[in-house]
Amino acid sequence: MAVDKNRTTRDKKGRFTFNEELLPIQLEIIAELIGNGGNKTQACNDLSVPRSTLYKWLDNELFVKAYRKACEKLYQQHLADAMKGIVDVAKNGAGRDKVKACETILKLNNYLDTKVNITENTKQEIRISLVDDEEEIEE
Repeated sequence: MAVDKNRTTRDKKGRFTFNEELLPIQLEIIAELIGNGGNKTQACNDLSVPRSTLYKWLDNELFVKAYRKACEKLYQQHLADAMKGIVDVAKNGAGRDKVKACETILKLNNYLDTKVNITENTKQEIRISLVDDEEEIEE
């Protein structure tokens, strides 16, 4: 049996297990997947990696852990940007937009778990009411 320098043993399912470090191409494909929204075919084509190889890597715990970590980092960065935008609207917005931004902030921080009904009338008044899940929101 030939032994690849990066694959030394097999797991219980007969798959090769990998060393503790990912190969540079594995890191590149993770970056490519993050950059293209997770399109495996496109990432493989762009980096000339067979799709079968990528699917083998997706069976590798270390590879999957690194991919998930990269996804989580990206999510956290975008979440921070989104929260900044929502806070800006809550501070500087007007009327309904400002209220919806405040509602979103409260929901994201688990301070509000009910629906909010916001209605405007011709007198430029905004009426806000909390609605139980069983109640229907009247338009």
